[in-house]
Amino acid sequence: MTVRAAVILMLATQIAVGVGVLTVLAGNAWAFAVLAAGGSFAGTVAFARSVIG
Repeated sequence: MTVRAAVILMLATQIAVGVGVLTVLAGNAWAFAVLAAGGSFAGTVAFARSVIG
């Protein structure tokens, strides 16, 4: 794994965890939080690949 890939995955993981926690704290179900976190992870990876690339 390259340093670029590690940075992108770490950034995406941190943002996904943040989104998941904030979704649960907002009063939504865990299933919705997991879906929101997964979507934000995918979006962050796509965005970071284009910006850092």
